[in-house]
Amino acid sequence: MKRAFKRSILLAAVFAFALTAPAQDQKNGTGVVPPGVKLLPQMPTAGAPKAFHFPSAATRTLPNGLRVFVITDRSEPAVAARLVILSAGSVKDPKEMPGVAEMTANLLTQGTAKRSARDIAEAIDFIGGSLEASAGKDSTGVTLNVVKKDLSTGLDLMSDVVLHPAFQAEELGRQRQQLLSNLTVQYSDPAYLASVVFGRAVYGSSPYGWPEEGTPETVKKLDSGALAKFHHANYAPNQSLLAFAGDITPEDAFAAAEKYFGAWPKIDVAADVPPSPEAFTGVHIWLIDKPDAVQTQIRAGKLGIRRGDPDYIPTVVTNRIFGGGYNSRLNIEVRVKKGLTYDARSSFSPHRYAGSFAVSTYTRTEATVEATKLVVDLITQMSTGAVTQQELDFARDYLAGVYPIQSETAEQVADRVLTAAAYDLPADYNSTYPERIRSVTPAQVRDMAQRYLSAKDLEVVLAGNVATFRDALKKAFPDAKYEEIPFDQVDVLAPDIRQSKQAATPESLARGGEILLAAAKAAGGDALTSVTALQMTENGKLIGPGGEAPTMPRTIKWLVSYPNRARGDLTAGGMTVLQICDGKSAWLQMGDQTRDATPVMGEFQRAIALFGGGWGLYQQVLAGKLAGQAIGEEEIDGKKLSGVAIQAPWGAIKLYFDPATHLLAAARYQSAGPQGGSDEEQRWSDYRAVEGRQFAFSTAVYRNGVKYLESAIGQLELNPKVDDALFAKPASPPSK
Repeated sequence: MKRAFKRSILLAAVFAFALTAPAQDQKNGTGVVPPGVKLLPQMPTAGAPKAFHFPSAATRTLPNGLRVFVITDRSEPAVAARLVILSAGSVKDPKEMPGVAEMTANLLTQGTAKRSARDIAEAIDFIGGSLEASAGKDSTGVTLNVVKKDLSTGLDLMSDVVLHPAFQAEELGRQRQQLLSNLTVQYSDPAYLASVVFGRAVYGSSPYGWPEEGTPETVKKLDSGALAKFHHANYAPNQSLLAFAGDITPEDAFAAAEKYFGAWPKIDVAADVPPSPEAFTGVHIWLIDKPDAVQTQIRAGKLGIRRGDPDYIPTVVTNRIFGGGYNSRLNIEVRVKKGLTYDARSSFSPHRYAGSFAVSTYTRTEATVEATKLVVDLITQMSTGAVTQQELDFARDYLAGVYPIQSETAEQVADRVLTAAAYDLPADYNSTYPERIRSVTPAQVRDMAQRYLSAKDLEVVLAGNVATFRDALKKAFPDAKYEEIPFDQVDVLAPDIRQSKQAATPESLARGGEILLAAAKAAGGDALTSVTALQMTENGKLIGPGGEAPTMPRTIKWLVSYPNRARGDLTAGGMTVLQICDGKSAWLQMGDQTRDATPVMGEFQRAIALFGGGWGLYQQVLAGKLAGQAIGEEEIDGKKLSGVAIQAPWGAIKLYFDPATHLLAAARYQSAGPQGGSDEEQRWSDYRAVEGRQFAFSTAVYRNGVKYLESAIGQLELNPKVDDALFAKPASPPSK
C-alpha cells in the first residue's frame, strides 16, 4: 500500500460554507464575511472503509526459548530489530527501590565487557544507525535501526549490550548525576508532581504506582551490583521476543537471531506477579501545594483495565468519544467552550496486570475549582453511557482510519507484532483491528462507560497554589477526603505520599513528649502501670474490596500479657486459627498445621502496644522507654489531630491524638503480610471508663485507603490470672 494512499485515509475536520451572496462577491471576496452570508460548520461524512492488510509475520522459537518474528517489507533498504524482555519491567524492581530496571536498561549501551560507551556510540553512528534501550512498566525494550547492508554490525552491537553489559561505576555515576539533576527540576514542576502523585494514589502500594525512573532517594542508592543482579535474574531469552521488520527474509532473520542471540543462556525467572491494586472508594482529593505556581495541574481518574482485557477495544472507542482527541467531549467543554485550558485529554493506560484511567488538564489558578468541577461533572455525565450516533461513528471511523497510518514504518509494524505476542492477543489481532473498532456497538460503549467511568470513586490530584482555592474546593466537594502535601514534602514511596518531617529538633522532641505524656495521663496515667494483662473478646467483620464483596464475620478471644505476649483465638469464615507471640517468637496454628510467624513478629508487638487505644504504648512512655517527635496537625476523618512520629522496636508509626481529649484517635504504619507490605490506618473510638482508665471499645482499619476491618470489644477483664502454658511453643518446630 503506497504511503500517499495510506495518508488519504486520515479524516480531517473541514468547513462547508453555504454562501448566499452573489457569485461575484464570492469570487472577489475581501476576507470579510459580507452581510447575508452564513457560515455553517459541518463534519464531512465518512467514506467507505478502505481495505487494510497488515503484514503477516513469520515466527520461530529458538532452542533457548527466544521467540522470533519477521515481517518482510522491501519498500526501503532498512531493517528494524526490536527486542522485548518481558521479565525486566519496572514492576520487577526490588521492593520500594524503583529505578533499578530503568537504570539497568540505560546502562546497556554505556559499556560492555569489550566495548566502552564511546566505542558503542561511534560504531552505531558510523553506520548511520540507532541503538536504544529503555524500561517500561512491564518490560525492557532494545531497538536497533540500520540500513540492510549494516545489519550484521548492528546486531553484533545489539547482542553485546544485551548479553554483556559492564555496568561500569564511572558510567553509572554519570547517569545517576544526570538523573538526579532532572529529578531536582521535576520535583519543582507541578505537572510532574501531579502525575507522579496520581500514579501512586491510584495504584496504592502496587509497583505500578512507583515512578519508573525512581526517586532522588532511591537513585542515590543505586550501585553496579544492584544493576548486575537485576540483569542476571531477569534478562532471559525464554522471557523475550525479537522482531525483525524491513528488507529481510524470514530465513535470513532466523539465521541472524541464532547467530547473535542463540548462545544467550536460558534461565528460570521468578514468576512474581505484583500485588493487585485495591480499588478506593469515594472521592479522594490530593492537594500538592506550590505557592509560586500560576497554574493548577489537574489529574482525575481511577483504576482501569489490563492490556489483555477483552474490554480493551471498546474502551478505546469510549475514551475517543470522551477525551481521546481535540473534538472529544472533554476538550470541547473545557477548552473550546469554557476557555479554561489549552489542553484537556483522557486516556486508559493498560498494563499486563493492571491499568488506569486518567484525565489530564491544567488551568489558571483562579479557575481551579471551576475546571475541577467541570471535569468531574463530565466524567459523571459520560458514566451514564449515553452517546450520540454521530459521536460513535466519528470515533470508530477515526480510530479505524488512522490505524494504517500508524502502522507504516518497520519499527511501528514490529511494535504491533510484539505487543500482540506480549499480551497474548489473538494471532489476527493487528490485521482485524480496524474491523474490531468498527464493530463496537452503542451497547458496548454504554457498558464500558458505566463500568469504568463512575465518578463516585475517584482520585483527584491538584498541584498549584492551594491557599487560593482550598476553601472553595471544599465547598464544591464537601464529601471528599482531602490530603494536603507541600510540594517539597512529596515522597511517593511513603505510606501517605509525604516525606518524613525534617530531622528532629529539641523543640519537636519536647512537644512530642508533651503530647505523649498528655495522652498517657488522659488514658489513666499511673493506673495503667498496674495493668499486667488483658482478656477480651473482639467481634468484628472483614470487609470485601471496595465494600461491595460479602463481609466475613470474625471473633477473636485475646489474652494479652504485657509487655510482649499475646494469644488470639480467631474464628472467621468457618475456620479457627490460633496466633501466639511469646515475646521472642511467633506462630500460627490451624488445625494440626503450625506455621512460623516470627518474621512478622513486629505485627504482634505493635498490636500489643495499641490495644484499647495504646495502653501498652503508654506503659512504655510512662517508663521513659519511648519518645516521639511532633509532626504537626493533620485532618483525619474530618478532625484536626496532633501528630507524633515514633520509632519503636517494632517499627515506625505515626500517631494522631485528639487535642480536646488527648486520647489516641488514629495511627498510620506500614504493615507486613504474605502478599507484601500495605499502608494501613487504624482509628479508635467509643472510649469508655474501665476502672479509672479510658479504653477504646471500637476500632476500624483501612488498608491502602480502603476500609478493611471494623470491630468492637464485647467483654473486657483486667489482670486475669495468666497461665504461662498458654504461650508455650509447640513441641515440634513450626513448619515454614
